[in-house]
Amino acid sequence: MENQEEREVTEIQFWKETPYAGQIRIEIISSKFIKFLESKGYRKLVKKNNFQLVKVKHSSVISPVEVFQMRDEIRKHFQELDREDVWEEFLQADFLSKRITEGIESISIDFDCGDEKTAYFFYQNGVLKVTKNTIGIITYEDYDGFVWEDQIIPREFMPTNSQNAEFRRFCIDLSRNNPERLLSLQSIIGYTLHGYKDPSLTKAIVLMDEVIDIDAIVSEGGTGKSLLTEGVGKMIPCLRKNGKNLSTDSRFFFADVEPHHQVMVFDDVKADFQFESLYSMITGELPIEKKYKNPVIIGFKEVPKVIITSNYLVRGTGGNSEERRKVEFEVSPYYRQEETVVEKFGHRFFDDWTMAEWYKFDNFMIACTQVFLNKGIIEPDPINITRNRLMAETHPSFVSFMQEALENPGSYEGEESATYIKFNKANLFRKFRRTHPDCHQATAIRFKKWMDKYADINDIEIEHMKSNSLTYVKFKK
Repeated sequence: MENQEEREVTEIQFWKETPYAGQIRIEIISSKFIKFLESKGYRKLVKKNNFQLVKVKHSSVISPVEVFQMRDEIRKHFQELDREDVWEEFLQADFLSKRITEGIESISIDFDCGDEKTAYFFYQNGVLKVTKNTIGIITYEDYDGFVWEDQIIPREFMPTNSQNAEFRRFCIDLSRNNPERLLSLQSIIGYTLHGYKDPSLTKAIVLMDEVIDIDAIVSEGGTGKSLLTEGVGKMIPCLRKNGKNLSTDSRFFFADVEPHHQVMVFDDVKADFQFESLYSMITGELPIEKKYKNPVIIGFKEVPKVIITSNYLVRGTGGNSEERRKVEFEVSPYYRQEETVVEKFGHRFFDDWTMAEWYKFDNFMIACTQVFLNKGIIEPDPINITRNRLMAETHPSFVSFMQEALENPGSYEGEESATYIKFNKANLFRKFRRTHPDCHQATAIRFKKWMDKYADINDIEIEHMKSNSLTYVKFKK
């Protein structure tokens, strides 16, 4: 009876040997060779009108492969069998041509990790299933789904208390030591970590400085926004784009997006960054064109979520179309004004951590995910966003002037009642020009538009009217 090793060789042999003219003729049998490749886990991952060669391991772990990698495995196989003669015959023809690879079994996979109530994280010691109130490890063989190999976190998960995790303390500092803002930040982190994409919740996360100098040519930064996104990248695959060198109108801009990327970080974008250039990516499909390859379209479920970090205001077209596509979190200036991360913790994050600290980090990030699963995105109360946006869209001097006028209308020849505050528009404009002669761009027409903008951003009802050849503006309370 043949032993186990002999049975395996018999099962996977894809060539036949025939005596011929005193020698042995070796012939590769294409159909058996395809079965051999399939026995090694090779499959065609079907993507609309095309396919990608992949390898499946442990029933659920998938990695993209190139033909040269398949050839390497075949070479090693022959070396183990000590069959250089068959390897030589294999090299005489192109047995890994498209004709052969197209014959490999096709698979179609939904990589949508989790659902509204469940998230999955992929560690070396198994798949971590996370629900609103529970966590648990299952094996990759028992996982009812698929994962890209590059999504596997290069460490094991170990349950532990995360209350004193350094990354948690870091997030507390970013949140002004405010429990409500910390909970909001945790929900935002959890949203980015959750592999499931809900069509009814399509938000870009905008991390911006709480303190912004509107007139500054170069903003300071250094508040920890990028470090926060690095933390996200330690849990899930992120593609980072340098915000200072963006060219979103390039046809190859998204060429480096790979199937395993779950988040795309636009890091440190400039003041002129056009948020509307990402609208379709945030809410729909993503066309990708790589050089010398046919364009492909990534479906909504596989399009990476978006994080934007900036030392400036991130602006789009304005209105509801912009607001419903983003959540803004203002980061405290603690690490710019007080002490750096190294000064506070005595070492660098990530590179200098012990395994114990990594375990605490993982558990804190899982806790963030559970905050999101329980509460959704908790949008933070604005600190300076409203005022900063108003100053950027009008003029800092005008914002201060208008705020003072509405707080003390009598000092500005205004009329105040229980329901409104009314000003003579011409008088108000002249007072502004007299008290702010440096604001050269202020014309009567622009001043009216600024008042409309002020009312709109502050959600104040405004009315322009005429009476006895005089023009007035009324702000309703």
